[in-house]
Amino acid sequence: MGIYRPYIRRTWVCGLGGLVTLVSLGVKAGGFALIEQSVSSMGTAYANGSAGMDDASTMFFNPASVTRLEGKNATGGVHVVHSDVKFSGKGTYNSDALPPPLGGAPIQGKNNDDLGFTAAVPHGAYSQQYNDQLWFGLTVNGPFGLKTKYDDNWVGRYNAIESDLITVNINPSLAYKINETVSVGAGVSALYADGKLTQAVDGGLATASVVPPGNPPFYWAPGSTTYDGKAKLTGNDWGYGFNLGLLLEPTDRTRIGIAYRSKVDLTIKGNVDVSGLPPPILSAGNGKQNAKLDLTLPDSLSLSGLQQLTPKWAIMADVTWTNWSKLNSLDIELEDGSKSVTPLQWEDTMRYSLGVTYKYNDTWLLRTGVAYDETPIPKEKYRTARIPGEDRTWLALGANYRYDSRLSFDLGYAHLFVDDPKINSSDAYDPTTGQTTGYHKVTGNYDASVDIFSAQVNWRFN
Repeated sequence: MGIYRPYIRRTWVCGLGGLVTLVSLGVKAGGFALIEQSVSSMGTAYANGSAGMDDASTMFFNPASVTRLEGKNATGGVHVVHSDVKFSGKGTYNSDALPPPLGGAPIQGKNNDDLGFTAAVPHGAYSQQYNDQLWFGLTVNGPFGLKTKYDDNWVGRYNAIESDLITVNINPSLAYKINETVSVGAGVSALYADGKLTQAVDGGLATASVVPPGNPPFYWAPGSTTYDGKAKLTGNDWGYGFNLGLLLEPTDRTRIGIAYRSKVDLTIKGNVDVSGLPPPILSAGNGKQNAKLDLTLPDSLSLSGLQQLTPKWAIMADVTWTNWSKLNSLDIELEDGSKSVTPLQWEDTMRYSLGVTYKYNDTWLLRTGVAYDETPIPKEKYRTARIPGEDRTWLALGANYRYDSRLSFDLGYAHLFVDDPKINSSDAYDPTTGQTTGYHKVTGNYDASVDIFSAQVNWRFN
């Protein structure tokens, strides 16, 4: 029965891997990305993109587009995101990693769970024109993040219980207007990520390493909550990158924007804390140690266009590519020198959006748009219980109310239709032992949708 001995160590290793998956999926396109950085653009399902908006939030999507703003401008907004996600399925012991009687055996717990949540995503931006050719801009936002929470006794508790990630991105930029047709811009980003993850520790499985079946019943309870402990991971890091933009205005009715956002290198450092394993034998697995991994978040490229059809009607479109295929695996290292490698096999993603605006009068501007947002996860075996993402279709509505020449307000609403995600959780392995370590498998279906309610205020100082 010695095959089960690495189990406690595997729990420590996989904790940080969960955080990295959490961070990776939230960058730009696909997964649970936080593209919600502008209410004025959300009304068109972000079809404005790098072609620009008429407020300071435009800089996140293209630093060159700020040259369309006169004087000093400030924008502040918040998106209230309500995610409705339900799971139905089962948990089993992985027969590829464990022999009978455990291989294929069920894990006790709730087969259905509701992990929906409501969260606020704020953003702010400021721009200042120095002369006819030079602009400064600053955006502060949370470009990605996540919050999910399952019940402590669901069948996938050994894979995930709670996932909570908060990010802050500080992005100053400069823009230069070469002539009436061409503007360029560049910025740098300082991104801070802070996360907390929890999952259950299968103490019943760990007992198999010391007491085989048929011995006194105290220790033979794999898959039961009786001897569960809990693992908590906290981790954080700063990462740095840059963004570039080009804005072309061949006529006063046509705009074309191209924007590039670079990769961000992170060294995620965290503490894995295992607690709650009962004495006398299992309590030896309790404790804390450090873990880390180096991670490169992918770059992205956007192309957008806007055409003013009439004084009242305008149409716009955006295509965004994200280079997810560079993430082949997650390599995790613990303080004691042990390692784990989790294969990803993610694919590049595309996001397509199309929008329309209608100027009802000098006070009201109405917006609508649709978008299709791909997931980087190619197969259900690479999907994680922490982020059960899939391809999404956006339907968005919005409006701008202009109070006077300096003050205006934006409102927006979007509903995201999420293709029903399927999960058949993948394995990891520890190269220091050569053993497969994915003992717990989650198989099932998610029913998911997202609603976003947004508001923004825009102020022009002069």
